[in-house]
Amino acid sequence: MINRHIKHFSELTTTQLYQILALRSEVFVVEQECIYQDLDHKDQEAIHVLGIDVNNKLISYGNTSYICSRRK
Repeated sequence: MINRHIKHFSELTTTQLYQILALRSEVFVVEQECIYQDLDHKDQEAIHVLGIDVNNKLISYGNTSYICSRRK
């Protein structure tokens, strides 16, 4: 089961922000080999949607700029 959470940037915990940045790096930099400046100052204005599994692990993420998910 995946629990969805919708948050503004200011509502994210430091743990959630770390998980988001790690997943974005895994998906975009490692899997898609897309080297780009990820921290673009858009996150502070975005709406963030987190998919958290039963083990409290971030498995999917999206915001008003893009969507990414962890491969199984």
